[in-house]
Amino acid sequence: MLRVFRHRRQILVGGALLAVAMSAALVHAQRRFEVYLLAVHNDGRVVTDLKATDLHFRENEQLGDIVSVEPFKWPVKVTVLVDNGIGGASGLAGATQRSINGSAPGEVSGGSVRFDESVHSNLVQFRSGLKKFFEALPRDVEVTLISTAPNPRYLVRPTTDQVQIQKGVGLIVNDDETLGRFTDSLTEYTERLDRDFKGLTREQRPPYLPVLVSIGSAGLDGGFIEKERTERMLLSLQKYGVMTFFIMVTPGIRSDVPENEGGTVLIAKAAQQMTRGRYDAIASSATTRLTTLLPEIAGAIGVRHVKQTWQYRVLIDRPEGLTGPFSKDLAFSLARENVKFVLSLDGSYP
Repeated sequence: MLRVFRHRRQILVGGALLAVAMSAALVHAQRRFEVYLLAVHNDGRVVTDLKATDLHFRENEQLGDIVSVEPFKWPVKVTVLVDNGIGGASGLAGATQRSINGSAPGEVSGGSVRFDESVHSNLVQFRSGLKKFFEALPRDVEVTLISTAPNPRYLVRPTTDQVQIQKGVGLIVNDDETLGRFTDSLTEYTERLDRDFKGLTREQRPPYLPVLVSIGSAGLDGGFIEKERTERMLLSLQKYGVMTFFIMVTPGIRSDVPENEGGTVLIAKAAQQMTRGRYDAIASSATTRLTTLLPEIAGAIGVRHVKQTWQYRVLIDRPEGLTGPFSKDLAFSLARENVKFVLSLDGSYP
């Protein structure tokens, strides 16, 4: 539940909605509770010097006590999966598929295929787009870069070192004989999240908010797709609140692929829908779009990162004598001119 409130505005309707959310969040009624707040000047600058005396909380027209206001950072971590195989960085433009062992068109053997003629490389566009993507991210965002063909492989392990990141982009090379292992890469990613978040209770906050950017190719998957394993992967993306961006490169001049022609498309769209993420399809002949799309995505991630790292944890005592469910008459106000603020119950902002 997230609401934006203006300077000194008494929140009547907003307060009622917030009360419902608070009552649902606090199963056991408590007098002391916490919320998370991001304050922004009208010109877009975040407020970095908020004090307890700047905030006021009222319930049933009674003044509560702002116990403390302290900076709270909950960073994002970005993982990028890039398909460097056939149809991805290697490129594909309306080619006829045949397997390496010479079997009939459309057949695959061990995830390895070749395409007749009209094959062109998208490697330059992939590298250029990713260089601009990483340049557009805030410098303190930790990133990981993984190529997916012939197997998922680290090009950049988790780091904020810009030299290492740009060096890793240069390590992306074409694999002209294998398909990217799209589903395997997603599965390995969620298995890493399982390890990172192991032992956390439902009440505990994960150490970071995961962000996934996947540049894949529409069509066949070079890995082994096992239904139950894939379903667990999709549920994990949803469970961990992963912020997702899927870019699917499609053959030739087409930017759309019927779902029954692309197994990777089915999985990418399912993941995007379950996480309420973003899905973009780009024709192989138009991958120059990556040089503008990827920085645009980096900008969205950067906004989320700023919200997460410049917020405040606010500890509040309800007015004396008030217990049980929150009243519908709640009001937050901020004693700062030309400032608006956003409240979150868990410190997560969309």
